[in-house]
Amino acid sequence: MQQFISPAKVNFFLRVTGKRLDGYHELISLMSTVSLHDTLTIDFNASHIQVKCSHPQVPEDHTNLAYQAAKRFFQATDISDGVDICIEKCIPVGGGLGGGSSNAATVLMALNQWYRCPLSRRQLRDIALSLGADVPFFLHQKTALVSGVGEVLHPVMIKISHPLLIIYPGFPVSTAWVFKNLNLNLTRAKSDAIESIFMFEYKNSNVDWLSDIHNDLECVTFKKYPELLVIKENLTASGAISSIMSGSGSCIIGIFSDTNKCQKACEEFSKCSPQHAYVCHVLN
Repeated sequence: MQQFISPAKVNFFLRVTGKRLDGYHELISLMSTVSLHDTLTIDFNASHIQVKCSHPQVPEDHTNLAYQAAKRFFQATDISDGVDICIEKCIPVGGGLGGGSSNAATVLMALNQWYRCPLSRRQLRDIALSLGADVPFFLHQKTALVSGVGEVLHPVMIKISHPLLIIYPGFPVSTAWVFKNLNLNLTRAKSDAIESIFMFEYKNSNVDWLSDIHNDLECVTFKKYPELLVIKENLTASGAISSIMSGSGSCIIGIFSDTNKCQKACEEFSKCSPQHAYVCHVLN
């Protein structure tokens, strides 16, 4: 058995730029992996694919993304083996932190490593994309501008050293519901030109990324869950220099300039049941 770290991600900004004919939304986002993570214990000497998870809301059958990742790896390589995957879940479920996508990418990389790289990076990426738009990002695990539906990666050379406080309100938010109810007329990003603008700006390692913080999906999610807006405002009142909802929610991220302030805020938020607070940092 071997253990693997499966990190969460945060969106430091997210702008929806349009909607495709197939119904998927195009976006541009600055994404980073963070130190908050799940732990996957993998037994490669199994007779079939099996997934177990510590969280009761995570499925352990074929619908689990980690299960699907293993199945598609074996199909792509014509390997007739199995794998036993145990997920110790620390990333909040349905919090907009990409836990399931991260688990899937971790399984793909672990299997490819175990079998001595039968699949190229491009083949792994194709399988990852077939599992979900966020999964290719977790193969690279580097801060990147993400565009398209989330599958086009543009690594950037900026270093984010600010301590982060992630607040999970105690309930998940459906990504599908958020995008279904998004009114593009209310978003700030309405043109394909915005992608090229960001690409130009983020070629500079000293870019002022803090000034770009904004999430177009907040207008939808906060309308249904106003308590998330309260958390965002409370983070700012607790000393955060900025705060933002990650992805479609429900997690709210506080960005701090000082570790002591971040830790103190974490202690205060931890007193507010059913909220969960996590201090973490970007994995540059």
